[in-house]
Amino acid sequence: MSRVMAADLRGTGVTVNLLLPGGATATGMIPAQSPAQSPAQSPPQNMTLLDPAVMGPPIVWLASTEAAGVHDERIVATEFEPWLRTRRP
Repeated sequence: MSRVMAADLRGTGVTVNLLLPGGATATGMIPAQSPAQSPAQSPPQNMTLLDPAVMGPPIVWLASTEAAGVHDERIVATEFEPWLRTRRP
C-alpha cells in the first residue's frame, strides 16, 4: 500500500515511506506463553522481542528537515544507523 501511495503522491511534496521495526516488538500484542496456550499460539521461549523505542530515532529523523525529499523508502529501524550512513555524503 505504501508503494501505491508513494507513486500516487510523487511530485506533490507529500512523502511516503515505510518504517518497520525489524522484528517482533514488545507491544503487548504478542502474548506471553501460559499453560493454556499451545506453542503455536505464543512466541518461542528464546525469542527476544524488540523494545518499541527502536522506532524513535527513525521517526524523529523522518519528521526532520534532514529527511526532506526522502520518498518511497523502506526503512528498518534496527538497521537505521547503517542505512542513514549510506545516505550521507
